[in-house]
Amino acid sequence: MGHTDSILDNIRARIAPSDETLGVARSRRDEVLAAARTFDGTLRTYASGSIAHRTANDDTDADCGVVLDRRSYPELGPDGDGEGPADVMERVRKLVREKVVDAHPNLRTHLTRAIVLKFQEPVGSGDDPPDPSVDLSVALTRKDKEGLWIPNRDSSGWNASHPECHTKLLTNPPEDLRRLRTRAIRLAKAWNKQFSAPALSSFNIEALALEAITQAVAIGEAVGLWFEHSVREIRKGNTKDPAGVSPPIKLLLDRDAVVGRLQNAARHMRTALQNDDDEEAVTEELASVFPKFVQKPPGDGSKAALAAALRGGNSSFNRAGVYVPAAAAATGLKTVRSFGDGKVR
Repeated sequence: MGHTDSILDNIRARIAPSDETLGVARSRRDEVLAAARTFDGTLRTYASGSIAHRTANDDTDADCGVVLDRRSYPELGPDGDGEGPADVMERVRKLVREKVVDAHPNLRTHLTRAIVLKFQEPVGSGDDPPDPSVDLSVALTRKDKEGLWIPNRDSSGWNASHPECHTKLLTNPPEDLRRLRTRAIRLAKAWNKQFSAPALSSFNIEALALEAITQAVAIGEAVGLWFEHSVREIRKGNTKDPAGVSPPIKLLLDRDAVVGRLQNAARHMRTALQNDDDEEAVTEELASVFPKFVQKPPGDGSKAALAAALRGGNSSFNRAGVYVPAAAAATGLKTVRSFGDGKVR
């Protein structure tokens, strides 16, 4: 394994949620879906989002949905009488809460684009332990078309989407490709969230990965391919919905700013891969892509310490969770972790 892959694997281990957290998120989601299936006119339920796609880092809130048969609710949606989602969402919310609250007495619920269930039961210990919530969407089948109608409470209407297809695309075999793509997505999401104002939604990152990563390669090459592909595609326009149902995915920032960030990361990834046998060079480049997780190696004044440490030491993470090459650890460099203005330095 080259230095690029090794450092990226170390970052991936740092950003991974615990098995306990993932287990709790899935368990809570399954409890909610079991309750939702008892609502009149329900056809099926589904899991979606980062937990179902296996792309979660710290985004461990579980997305899911209950699919209503539009024929049971002819008043609802664009294929019916045009009634909006607010009333039916409230009815589903009340039913699900009644069935779940006994097991979770601190449960709180409210409506956004979905029914949000906050359990107020932190997992584990520490200063800020995770407390996975569940977002339950109330969807309608569409007449003679693929996908579902999903609530848009901002417009009191419904949007076409296909979350079931998205999950299938991201979890389909072959297993080696699915696993590689998942790992690359998690690293791209970690890169994106280093900025105080992220440029891309998680779904946009996943959609670009479906386009860019189509064969099993090393993780460093996969991440590099994602950045290179994203530069080209975002420069041309917004990313298409992988299911071909929804409109193109909107950017979170101005296009030029997004392309600039992607270009910068792609350049440093390319240089890292071109110098993969040189730990100092790779660390230098990846510190420019993942400054929250990788510390730059020492400067020219520390060459002797660098050489000695590379001969006799091991790379590691410091107490702040930042990757430090052996030489940097030997010189006791400080960690930079401030991203308040949205720029990664």
